[in-house]
Amino acid sequence: MYDDFLARILEPDIFLPSQFYGSGGLSRQLDGEKRLMIAILKDAVECLEKYRDSRSGSGQVNYQNAIEWVEDTTGTDWLYSFTNICELLGFDPAYLRESLLKRENRYLKPERQAVLSFAAMAGSQ
Repeated sequence: MYDDFLARILEPDIFLPSQFYGSGGLSRQLDGEKRLMIAILKDAVECLEKYRDSRSGSGQVNYQNAIEWVEDTTGTDWLYSFTNICELLGFDPAYLRESLLKRENRYLKPERQAVLSFAAMAGSQ
């Protein structure tokens, strides 16, 4: 009798993952809209990475579109704006925007100032 009681106490509890992790946050089964939002955000980040140094016109357009989409803070009336997507997925839009733009600014090449040659300086006198 004592052994039976001890066995029940020491028996491990069995939980389903949904019981253990709860239903808060981003669920494992995402509905179509959230999957689309994740795909849009992922595409923008990939465009920033892939087309950063692009020399082609289409690559530069893709990069510029991604930068403008991330930088836009006024477009909350559009469902798939950067701010709305971040908020609906549970991300802080200001923090994510700042992180992405800092990363892009790190890769910017510094502006070269015009350097006058000795010949040009001698000719101007």
